[in-house]
Amino acid sequence: MKPFFNTGLTESEFIQQYWQKKPLLIRQAFPHFESPISPAELAGLACEPEIESRLIQEQGDIPWQVKSGPLSDDDFAQLPATHWTLLVQDVDKHAAELGIQHVFDPLSFIPQWRQDDVMVSYAVDQGSVGPHTDNYDVFLLQGLGQRHWQIQDAPIQQARLLPDLSLQILAEFTPDKSWTLSPGDMLYLPPGIAHHGVAAGECMTFSLGFRAPSRLDLLDTLVNGLAEKNLGSTRYQDSDLVCSMTDPAEINDEVAATVKQMLHDAVEEAAPYLKTWIGQHQTEPKSTLRALMPAPSNESVNKAQLTAQFSQNQILTKNPYYRFAWAKTEKGGQLFVAGEVYDVIGDAAALLPMLADITEITARDWDELAAHDDMIALIINLINEGAFYWA
Repeated sequence: MKPFFNTGLTESEFIQQYWQKKPLLIRQAFPHFESPISPAELAGLACEPEIESRLIQEQGDIPWQVKSGPLSDDDFAQLPATHWTLLVQDVDKHAAELGIQHVFDPLSFIPQWRQDDVMVSYAVDQGSVGPHTDNYDVFLLQGLGQRHWQIQDAPIQQARLLPDLSLQILAEFTPDKSWTLSPGDMLYLPPGIAHHGVAAGECMTFSLGFRAPSRLDLLDTLVNGLAEKNLGSTRYQDSDLVCSMTDPAEINDEVAATVKQMLHDAVEEAAPYLKTWIGQHQTEPKSTLRALMPAPSNESVNKAQLTAQFSQNQILTKNPYYRFAWAKTEKGGQLFVAGEVYDVIGDAAALLPMLADITEITARDWDELAAHDDMIALIINLINEGAFYWA
């Protein structure tokens, strides 16, 4: 296995010892790191109506004020000199031309379908969002200036929060460790670890988040999938009913056990489709990103036209707003793109990992893909859907 940054660990050892278990500070994970985005550019994104952003002030008449974007020049002009933070979600997608998504590259050993986004925060001196926990894994990369972090070692299962706030700030926070991070330093935090970051002067932090579906999310996916497949319609049965000797209105332990078995049987009934449903669920874009995705095109494109464009050294670029994943099937494989599933039969399925992983298709890639009619049809479909575009 490859080394995990400069920690003396391998990627496998990081997974075994730290991933979803305990925090890890990584000094100079990205040596000589320079932020690819400036504070002014980040503020510009926050002013865009389609982009999710928040402005958080800790001081004022009402502590912990939160204003959601789009923001305006007036919002920034009225800010105090200290104690405020700007947060912008999905900066890796909104500013893809800056290459921010490449901070995920050293973490490619973690399943790609778990990657969520890069949230970038800019803060002035003493800026903070308060002590809090996240329900997902996050790597906090310092991009500009310094931020002082405090954490609690043990994960919090049931957090007690300050009342009447739109932010989830912990009512109690007793740190066990603290560090000051400089550009290139990175802190890994598993879910549930309480942490509090405070800017020491002007600073920017890149939060690399890894999504994790909840049981409720997965149950919702299961129910919707069963309904689409017309499965799970078996009704409650009690042919071995025993006459009640106590209260006929009681729902007793036997009833609960029968219902539990019915739900277990429904999961078993869904088992052949689980990879498909997980792929669709995990590539489904957030509603805030769906609005930025282009409408499907009905333009007719054929192999000869694509080959001609590639022969002119044109490049097909993957749209950063689209999430990709793939899975093996008995007949070949499936490609998942933005919540949709595409079946690929036979030998062409061997190319699905490449198609899911690459960020652009070059003439050399096209020569390999174009050897399969099914893959040609898939590429044309993805172009029409907006998942790939000519750079």
